[in-house]
Amino acid sequence: MKIAATRGQGPVLNVLHGWGMNAHLFDDWSVQLANHFQVNLIDLPGHGLNHEEPLNLDLDALAEEASEIPSGIWLGWSMGGMLALNLALKQPTQVQSLIMLCATPCFVARDHWPHGTAVKVLQQFANNLQQDVKQTIQTFLALEVMGVDDERGQLRTLKQKVFERPLPNPQALSAGLQLLEQVDLSGQLKNLQTPSLWISGRRDRLVLPQAMEQAAQLCGGQYQLLRGSGHAPFIRQANELTELILAFINPGQQTNRQDYS
Repeated sequence: MKIAATRGQGPVLNVLHGWGMNAHLFDDWSVQLANHFQVNLIDLPGHGLNHEEPLNLDLDALAEEASEIPSGIWLGWSMGGMLALNLALKQPTQVQSLIMLCATPCFVARDHWPHGTAVKVLQQFANNLQQDVKQTIQTFLALEVMGVDDERGQLRTLKQKVFERPLPNPQALSAGLQLLEQVDLSGQLKNLQTPSLWISGRRDRLVLPQAMEQAAQLCGGQYQLLRGSGHAPFIRQANELTELILAFINPGQQTNRQDYS
């Protein structure tokens, strides 16, 4: 993992992006976060400015790579949340608090995890990657904003940010899909000692709110629902996200937080 940008001063906040994306997506939001934190925007191996590195399929190795990043609060979006959770479970001293943004311990539906995504969706993406990497990522971006207000505007913003950086390398994209299909950390949630906040978008078509609420209950974490958001709340609800995070990190301090659930 590689820090692509650092902004602000204060408690360390490490931010991990999701599959096929890059840290550049969080540039605008990070300006706001930097008023409260030292924000490290991290590119996963094979993505963004770190696009030449392979993405490891071994969860222990991924946790070891993440340990090179300064310890602090970890915020993981989508697949990045799964990897941040893995780090919190394997190296808890690295993760002071965990924020799961549209992310769960188990991406696909299983008998014990009914609110996951159908495995055939991932398999279709894997097939499409063999034909056209950029078009496959564009299809994924469309799913992230499906059903939200100003769907076209949000999709345009995501496309601009994603394609201003090098495309992820094919190995990393394929490995990421394998991780999303195979990893199931739900059984380990009971062992999570790190305080956690789970934030979902009501209109999210990729990570259903029911799955996130179930995960929060299993580990005793806090759960919040953003009614107006899909899979990328930081595009249009950055203010609300920041207030939720500040209320979680500093529960005794007065904020401008409203009831977003």
